[in-house]
Amino acid sequence: MWTERFNTKIAADAGNKLADHFLAARSAAQKGRKGQSSSQEALVNSLLQKVDQDVRPLRLGIFRRAKLANTFKWRLLESGADVAVADKLTKLLLLQLSQKPGAGKS
Repeated sequence: MWTERFNTKIAADAGNKLADHFLAARSAAQKGRKGQSSSQEALVNSLLQKVDQDVRPLRLGIFRRAKLANTFKWRLLESGADVAVADKLTKLLLLQLSQKPGAGKS
């Protein structure tokens, strides 16, 4: 039915799952406290790989992508992430979804 196009539960669940994955990886990396910049880069790469594996196959339209981004960002903010970090990660998430599969890989 046409109303199914506006059902955003799948996108919201995916956004929460991605944010929880990032937060868990960040807390594990903070316990290790090794190289700060390489650790952050690894976290971002891990997040982008998770986007490609879990979210891209859902083939979300623009309305659902907006819900995914909003849910992801708010889960980060509610968990104590810095606003600038949440903004940057949300932008990266949307950019990753807007690229064609395999476009950023060498």
